[in-house]
Amino acid sequence: MDFGNGVAAHRGNMSVFPENTMEAFESAIAMGCSWIELDIQLTTDKQLVVTHDANALRVTGVDKVIVNSSYPELLSLNFGAYLNGQRQHAVPLLSEVFELVKGTSTAISIQPKNYGLIKQALQLAKGHGMLNQIGFNDTNCEYLIEVKQLDKNVPVFWDRPPHTDFETDLLIAKQYKFETLMYEWPGITEEKIKMIKRADIRFGACVINDYSAMMKYVGMGVQHYYTDFPEQLLKLV
Repeated sequence: MDFGNGVAAHRGNMSVFPENTMEAFESAIAMGCSWIELDIQLTTDKQLVVTHDANALRVTGVDKVIVNSSYPELLSLNFGAYLNGQRQHAVPLLSEVFELVKGTSTAISIQPKNYGLIKQALQLAKGHGMLNQIGFNDTNCEYLIEVKQLDKNVPVFWDRPPHTDFETDLLIAKQYKFETLMYEWPGITEEKIKMIKRADIRFGACVINDYSAMMKYVGMGVQHYYTDFPEQLLKLV
């Protein structure tokens, strides 16, 4: 897969539009991001919806657990209420985002928020002709190992905390052929970048929102980024 400029709009262009909404994704595509990073959960009626929190309260103002709700129940809520309460933003289906992105130069990095979602997400991607435009990311390597077991050609991005055991990270990534290791600050060093690249693995930084940090990491040779401010980062890569 061509990873492009490596800029992944974290939950879409969420610094301008409500996170994980179609408007945020449309904006990220229009500005030329190579990736959209998004989160998926499963409703009681087996629909894969795109939203981050286990409970919709923060973004909608309504106390409703996603996995205990049906898709029609979630459609009644405004998932952009926290940012611009007067405009209605429906929770997207993953299938809707697939159709939005299909045929563009942008790919989708999917973060499963629960166990048991990956096989269904892959089947859905296949049905929409999107297998060549998706990847998966998470801190839980079990999710990413499952992706590789189901389809070795789908790229994965392993999100790592700053003080993790680096040697173990690298060993697991090499064993299961993960494409990218993503580190949070202060787990980003020039030595780690060199070692990971020597292992033929890409190095990523997450979540980078400070402009001076963006300049620093671009100069250090970081290849993949999650950011809430993709417009700023695109000026540097």
